[in-house]
Order: sequence, then C-alpha cells, then structure tokens
Amino acid sequence: MGPAKENLMQIVERMNNNPKAQAVFVTNVAGKDVDWEMSFQFNLETDEPFYLEIKNRTVYLSDLSKSDAIIVISGKSDAIVRICEGKGDFTHAISREEILVEQGNVMDVIRLTRAITIVLKSK
Repeated sequence: MGPAKENLMQIVERMNNNPKAQAVFVTNVAGKDVDWEMSFQFNLETDEPFYLEIKNRTVYLSDLSKSDAIIVISGKSDAIVRICEGKGDFTHAISREEILVEQGNVMDVIRLTRAITIVLKSK
C-alpha cells in the first residue's frame, strides 16, 4: 500500500465514525435529504491505483481501479499525504498543479476536502 492510500485510509476510518463529517455527504433537495453517492479514482505517481467511494454516508477505500468512477484524480502521492496531515487541501494541490482532476467536477473534490477537514479538526 502506498503512502497516499495509507494516510487516506486512516482519515476514512475516522470519517466513518464522525457524524459531522458524514453530514457533508447529505444534500437537501426541496426539503428532502438525499445521500451523496460519489466515486473517486486515484491514479498517483508512487501508489498503485485505488478508489474511494461514498455511499449511504459511508466511505469505502478499495484497491485497484474503478472504470466508472465519477471523479478521476492523478498526480503526486505526497500531495494527498499532505492533505491527510492537514498541511494543505485539494484546492491548493490543484492550483499548484500537484494533482489534476482529469474527470469530474472540482466542486465534488472540494466537498471531500470539507469532510477531511472536519475529521482533522476533531482530533
């Protein structure tokens, strides 16, 4: 397991036990709560491919590739490590061209950043 996936796995474990972080994955549409279902494929320089999936307010991290991922992210593994350590976020990593959102909406990536930030602040 590469460093980015290892660090992200620790965040995911905490995220799944944090109701405030899980609330980020709910959208209110016309007065009704709708769970956000999203998948992120990570193709990073020094990690094997892996993906993160959000379903039913729970985050799953899996090996290999998800060919139908909604978001595809490539770039430097250390950028993800820094994000997981609270030393940056996806917005800054994208603007510094350390990671690239090859497919999907950047706003969805920022939503994931919000959940990671909540977890990091709840140490």
